[in-house]
Amino acid sequence: MTKVTFYRAQDGYTAVDLIGHAGYAEEGEDIVCAAISSSVQLIHVLLFDVQKIAVDTLIEDEGAHIRLTLPQDQVTEGQNAFRAFHLHLSELEENYSEFIHVTEVYNDAAD
Repeated sequence: MTKVTFYRAQDGYTAVDLIGHAGYAEEGEDIVCAAISSSVQLIHVLLFDVQKIAVDTLIEDEGAHIRLTLPQDQVTEGQNAFRAFHLHLSELEENYSEFIHVTEVYNDAAD
């Protein structure tokens, strides 16, 4: 299962963590994993390349862990992208709840 945690502060979303493989099917055949991976790539391109937000990106192959963190001075600029990402993954969860779980944590830091 892929566990997705969105972190929020008063200003809005600050970070998102994605941990684990979906496990819907074998590697190369897993449509849930493919959808999640594609959406992560899209959100990164949107933030980093299109909006020019220097999003801090952590990728750990061990444990299939990805974290995207907005810089404190650009949290406002990244909100629409993070809202869309949250909505997209939540809709995936509605259809594939055995393979993806999305939560929000309200605090001032993602660590």
